Amino acid sequence: MVGILTGLVGLGGGYALVPGLIYLFEAPVYVTMGTSLATMIPLAIVGGGIKLAEGYVAIGAGLILAAGTIVSAQVGAAAIKKFHPATLKLIFGVYFLYVSLKFIMAYFGIAIF
Repeated sequence: MVGILTGLVGLGGGYALVPGLIYLFEAPVYVTMGTSLATMIPLAIVGGGIKLAEGYVAIGAGLILAAGTIVSAQVGAAAIKKFHPATLKLIFGVYFLYVSLKFIMAYFGIAIF
């Protein structure tokens, strides 16, 4: 199900996988985030490969973004150890609330920062 939603909306599967693992399977927050990141590898390879073959990839921008992602993922992995699990849930929830509101408001023609 996460793979289908990822393919449809072009988002990483973490938006569905992390809450699902936390609330449906009661997995620890650190495990859910690590698992989510590990599942992104095959999703990115398959999804990115298909979009590349279809001609929908700006290769230069993709390489720059990939380099930034590799570096920042290392920083994030080190930083996550400093947060309490409840704080990580709060950060995750607030971030996705913001993104959700941004999408909803854009539908009505209202731009928010």
